[in-house]
Amino acid sequence: ERCNRIFGICDRGHPAIDQVMQSGDWLVGGDLKVLERITWEDGLDEFRLSPRQLREQYKKVGADSVFAFQLRNPVHNGHALLMSETRRKLIKERGYRHPLLLLHPLGGWTKPDDVPLDVRMKQHVACLDEGVLGKDG
Repeated sequence: ERCNRIFGICDRGHPAIDQVMQSGDWLVGGDLKVLERITWEDGLDEFRLSPRQLREQYKKVGADSVFAFQLRNPVHNGHALLMSETRRKLIKERGYRHPLLLLHPLGGWTKPDDVPLDVRMKQHVACLDEGVLGKDG
């Protein structure tokens, strides 16, 4: 029932559904206290920002809007066009002056034949550095 309500399906071939199904019959809720920040020591910790750190970054660069794009593959032309067009519409049609892209790659549940996360991160950084997604995005 939980999977059907969340995902609309109950296919154990999906890694997230399989994880839910393996978690047992009980859910635990309540207040969360973070004792210390988790680091993975995989060379990618600099990209793992907390919500507070993200808000500070948005303020630092003067973002008046944030739009997100989540993907599990390297950025290709279709992705770049979607992100660029979203930014354009936020400026031209919605009146924002400095919308900021939050590029959010999936790092956990990917398919075995997907490009490794560290390779994708290098490509994402290159796209941002080269201005592929906008000169000041």
